[in-house]
Amino acid sequence: FVQQQKQQQQKQKSTPKPKQKTTVSTSDLTNNIIPRPIPMTKFCCFRFLEDLNRQEVKARIVKACERLQVSQLPLVQFFWSNYNVKRYVDVALYLTELKDQGYIQEIGATNFDLPRLQEFYKAGVPLVSNQVQLSALDRRPVQSGMSEWCAAHDISLIAFGTVASGILSNAYLGREQPLTVEERNTASLRMYSATAQRFGEWSLVQELLHVMDEIAQTVRQDGRCATANVSNVAQRYVLQTPAVAAVLIGVRNQNHIAENVATHSFVLTPAEIEAMDKVVAKRKGPRGDVWDIERGTLV
Repeated sequence: FVQQQKQQQQKQKSTPKPKQKTTVSTSDLTNNIIPRPIPMTKFCCFRFLEDLNRQEVKARIVKACERLQVSQLPLVQFFWSNYNVKRYVDVALYLTELKDQGYIQEIGATNFDLPRLQEFYKAGVPLVSNQVQLSALDRRPVQSGMSEWCAAHDISLIAFGTVASGILSNAYLGREQPLTVEERNTASLRMYSATAQRFGEWSLVQELLHVMDEIAQTVRQDGRCATANVSNVAQRYVLQTPAVAAVLIGVRNQNHIAENVATHSFVLTPAEIEAMDKVVAKRKGPRGDVWDIERGTLV
């Protein structure tokens, strides 16, 4: 990462500035015209939660700075595995102290539910974000009230799972049956297949895909985006949710980059969002708040 930064800086010094563009192409991405990426890191707490103290928190943050070769971490996203060990506010306040000391620029959360976010807020932890699973198949950040509360308190949601490992894409449109056990051959596919099962019958997933495909066709036809597809519509549906600032997308090749950039070239109309909402309203789940099921607090 650091070598990439140095190479980019050297290239930018040796080449003239390009003319300002209104769109971003694949060549822009490969030629370093867009801004350099900003490193974000996690602060995950899984074990020895009772023993975690101020000194260890600082040592871990300093080590992260050294490994990334930065004097300050732009964003540290905090995760706590067990709510029964009620020291997450203490540890978040240790991180706040390190922010005040200049080791951290911003503090975020990862997969915390709404009650815990409210505890942080009352304790004075200056959270700027919460990374959560959010898609047309998983509405927990919306149904819990988190989205509206975060919007009102200037906390952004960073959404992952927005295309559910490709289930919300043209590749699954018209498929008669859900993935078999053999086809769920990655951790991602196993997780999002379970999300789709909680959402409802496969026929409901297909109904959602068909509505998104119709919207994508309209977007292409009216000139908003010539390449719009089901995945782009799925991402836009999440991006136009209150408090959502960004979506996290896994890409495997350059074509995926260009495809996902297209998501930012159009917006959905209120009628298009309403059409998706009507299908989503038929869902059976997932129930509860963010990460309740994954934590084992809700079956």
